[in-house]
Amino acid sequence: MNCEIIADLLPLYADELCSAASRQAVEQHLQECEACRNTFERTQAVPIPHMESERSTEETAMKKGFRKIRIRWWASILLVAITLPLLFLGWNEYHKQGIHYSNIYEYSIGNHFMSLLEDGNYEEAYSYIDIEGLKEDWLQAWFDEEKLSNMEADGLSKFCEYGARLEAAGGIDGYEYVGISLICNAPDSRHEYRLFFKADVCGKTQVFHVDVSNDGVGSFGGGGSFLDDPLAQFSIWTEYLWQDYAGCYFNPETKSYVYYDNES
Repeated sequence: MNCEIIADLLPLYADELCSAASRQAVEQHLQECEACRNTFERTQAVPIPHMESERSTEETAMKKGFRKIRIRWWASILLVAITLPLLFLGWNEYHKQGIHYSNIYEYSIGNHFMSLLEDGNYEEAYSYIDIEGLKEDWLQAWFDEEKLSNMEADGLSKFCEYGARLEAAGGIDGYEYVGISLICNAPDSRHEYRLFFKADVCGKTQVFHVDVSNDGVGSFGGGGSFLDDPLAQFSIWTEYLWQDYAGCYFNPETKSYVYYDNES
């Protein structure tokens, strides 16, 4: 075969579309003809450019456009989600009402404390109690350092004891935040707030409050009589701890303390 015929067959040969006889003829010619061999090698070395169709280009542009829209949309939602709470807190801070920048820390403590009581996790809830503040008050008014040397552990035991009684009666089965108010504005900048909740306790709903400062939970309580209401008894756990240290108990009939030393 002459070179012109081989040149016509080279594209078919490269794409493996020619017959076996034609392939054999082309390969034999390429072995013998340097010019055709060089032509074939140059053809194989040139990459075929990728041509995007007009439709493919439009689809790519549309996808990029939609992606930008989605990013801006989510960015707008995120901005609103951040801005609205800040505006809400700022408004309340200006009017000194509800949750604002000055009391959001105390609110978070009180709310988490309530969630732990709801879960029945009294041991972790005790970690939010301002036991150091209570100990300082008792050292000034009632007891010496030796008497209160194990107060943190004693307090945990008493707190969990009356927490277990409350849990046995049904515990706190849900709560809802109601409001917050400032109850103490001390000269040392120690603010104390009272958080109000509606709590479902032992099959009934009652108002429950938690007093919180930046040192932790000071006290808490709800309605009911401490004689037969497990929530009321749990709320005055510090009273029962004080009685243990003082060596006495409260007689509801005489409405007075009875000291064990006097009984003997």
